[in-house]
Order: sequence, then C-alpha cells, then structure tokens
Amino acid sequence: MTTVSIANGMIQGRSTPGSFAFLGIPFAQPPVGPLRWAPPAPALPWEGTLDATSFGSAPWQPTGGPLDGLVPGMGSEDQSDDCLNLNVWTPATDGARPVLVWIHGGAFSLGAGSLSVYDGSRLAAATNTVVVTINYRLGALGFMVIDDPSCTPNVGLLDQVAALEWVRDNISAFGGDPDNVTIFGESAGGGSVLSLLSMPAAVGRFHRAIVQSGATDLLLDREKAQLVAEAVARAAGLDAVDAEQLRQLSGPQLIEAQANAAMELFGTVGTMPFHPVVDGVVLPHTWLEAAQSGFNPVPVIIGTCRDEMDLFKMFDPDAGSLTAEGLRTRFEIVGGNVDSLIDAYASVGATEPPEAWRRANTDIAMWLPALRIAEARAKHGPTWMYRFDWETSSPDMGAAHGVDIPFPFTTIDIDGWDAFISDPEQAMSLASLMQRSWADFAREGVPTLGDDAWPSYTSADRATAVFGRKVSIEHDPNGAVRQAWTN
Repeated sequence: MTTVSIANGMIQGRSTPGSFAFLGIPFAQPPVGPLRWAPPAPALPWEGTLDATSFGSAPWQPTGGPLDGLVPGMGSEDQSDDCLNLNVWTPATDGARPVLVWIHGGAFSLGAGSLSVYDGSRLAAATNTVVVTINYRLGALGFMVIDDPSCTPNVGLLDQVAALEWVRDNISAFGGDPDNVTIFGESAGGGSVLSLLSMPAAVGRFHRAIVQSGATDLLLDREKAQLVAEAVARAAGLDAVDAEQLRQLSGPQLIEAQANAAMELFGTVGTMPFHPVVDGVVLPHTWLEAAQSGFNPVPVIIGTCRDEMDLFKMFDPDAGSLTAEGLRTRFEIVGGNVDSLIDAYASVGATEPPEAWRRANTDIAMWLPALRIAEARAKHGPTWMYRFDWETSSPDMGAAHGVDIPFPFTTIDIDGWDAFISDPEQAMSLASLMQRSWADFAREGVPTLGDDAWPSYTSADRATAVFGRKVSIEHDPNGAVRQAWTN
C-alpha cells in the first residue's frame, strides 16, 4: 500500500508488479439531477483517506447488443451514475515522468477505463511513465444534444477535458509531469483524441496525441443530432424532447430507450447515432477542418489497422458473393471513378469483386479519412503515420479493427485476447516494440521503431510505419489506390 496527497484529500493505492495503482479516483461529481447533460462539476473533497485499491463504476451502457463480444472483454457489469473516475499507474510517486492518458473506445456507447486489457501496470513499469485511464459519459448520456438552456452538447467530450484538467492539477503527486501529457485512444477513443485536437477547451491540456483507428467521417451535425434526440424521447414514451422529463429517467431506462432509438435511426443517421456533434461551440469544426486550419498543431501519430472493417463482416452478408456488376454499383454509390478504382484494386492484388470491396470498405471507412487528416496536420505540425498488420486468429479476418488494442499495454495474455490474436507469444515482441515507440513519443515527442528511426509523414514521401511480422517503413503504401480515390 502507498498513499499520496492531492487537493481533495489523501488517496491510498496498492502495489502491482513494478508499479503502484490508484484506482477509481473521482475527477468530477456524479452527473445526476441538474448535472445530467451539463458540463462536469469538479469532484468534492473527501474526509479521511480515499480507498483507491479497486476500480470505480463504469458509465451506463447497453449489454448484449450487436457490438458486444466482437472483441474480448469490452463489457462492464458495474455501472452507475457515479462513473466519472480515473485510474493511475506509476512506477514511483516521486519524480516527473511522461504521462500517457488512455481514452477507451466502444462506439462512444460502450467501455470503461477499468477494463482488464487497459491495465496500465506493465506499460508504466516497462517505460517509466505514468499511465492514466479515464471514464466519460457514453451514448445518449454523453452525446445527445438537447435544445434546452440547462443542457450542453458533447458532455462526454467535456468529461475528457475535465479528466485532463485533473491530470494537470494532480499528476505531480503521482510522479507525473503535468507539462508532458500524451493522450492516446483507439476507435471511439481515437475519435475522442481527434475531437480533443479540435476543441478550444482542450488546448493546453495535453502536448502530444496518438490516434489509433479513430478517423472516420461519422461526426454528426445538429440536424442529425436533433433526429437522435427526438428518437430517444419517443422511445422513452415522451411527447417531446423535454430535459426535465428525460432527467427523471433512470440510467437503465435511458439505456433501453437509447437501444430502441438506435434501431429506428439506422436508416437516417447511421450505425453510430451517439457520436460527437459539430455543435459550433464545444466542437466548432469537423476533425478534418480543424486539421486543415492548423488548430492545436501538437505532434501526432495516426494510423489504422490494415483490414479494419473485417470485424464487421456479419453486417454485410452479401459482400462475400459480390459480382462485378455489384461492385460497380457500390463504387458508383460512394462516388468514385469506377474504372479507375477497379484497376487500382486489381493492381494491388484485389482482382475479384468480393476482395476488392473488402479492401475498399476499410479504405472508405477508416484509411482515407486518416490519410486526409495526416496530410492536413503534416502541413502544420509533426505527424507520423502507421499501418497495423498483425492479424487476428480468425481465418475470416485479417488485421481487423481492435486487434491492436492490447499491444501498447502488452496485455495480449489477458482476458481472452490470446485467443483473438494470431500467434500471441510472437505478438508480444511487437507489443513491446510498439509500447516503447509510444513511450518514446511521449517522452521526446518523436516515436521510434526499436533502434530504427521513424520518419515523419509528408505528402512528398508519405512515410508509413508498418507494424507486422516485420516492422518496416513503406513510402506511399497502396499509392495507386490512394490516387484512384483522390482523382
């Protein structure tokens, strides 16, 4: 056991191999009553010593939905309104180490910083850094926009800012350097990182950023956000989007309404209706617009898994038997030059329609948005690009979305991940290299590839680190495909 003192009181943590863990620390008050859909209020001081030897509650979230079980161990049984807590792992409570703050994924509707795959003890011990994982309000509670003076859009993002402000004010007590904070996250966590890079309220709250599989074009506008709020209100049995009536619903009641609304919204808003909204204030611009303008040009690493959308194949059962005519129709719908795209995919080995669409689906959803952001950010600040190629164990999936999650933490052997990832023992060597790379970036502002240099990304040479069985630098990988989409 070890104890630290911060402004709100004493905190007692526990020992882990190579580090100390302080778990379930509140950084904001429970968002109940008038604080629901309001910016987070700072946590209140406590008397005595806070027992931080076990995790706090996760935010309210659905269980058993279509996304549940796609990757291991994403669910959390302990959920409550009192969810705005964070966890700290540190090698020692003296000194001033780089700080890595993890923002979890889960479609902005699932997950928690307490999940076992995010255990920060190994990352902290191996790299002599301080690791923080955070919670934030999810789903309708975090991202529904209610047209009422007492409500604020994107409170889930404001929770993340509040957690970073807690880090700024308190992390020195845990041996961390508040002037050297790197945020990193995967999927919705990567999207959160892009949101924080685009938010005025987040400027100065962190100094570097890592975006793992987070770039998409799924940001909502206010018109779509209004459709979402109306659908949730209807599903809750209300005649209108009434803030006070919505605040009277329990967490489980609201989650049920959220799930029913999501089914209704599939055709109008899409697969992720609870998503950051470009509201003009909290999030003034899209992620790409912010990157193009040079807003908050801190050093950034951004990348994707090679076969992101393979994880979601079951949602498109017709893709596996796609004909040449069907492929042309799909390319026409997404607005590409059909003949150029077909030729480009054939040039990289995707000659059959199902394979061409499999690759194109990932490119449209994840790779091309990430490229656009990398290109825009590289004009204003140091930027590095990667592609993650280590595959899942499934013969039906390649390097699918989420396969990279345990690598920076070296937690491949935890909670079923060793069954999800191919050759898990060999994968640990890549995990150690990736862990070191992320930590070197946090420490120096420049990532490494083991003992080799990782050149930054520019539109001139498009240097891209490839994390696979071998780690290498490729220049303009799949350039013919990129050019076909660009043209």
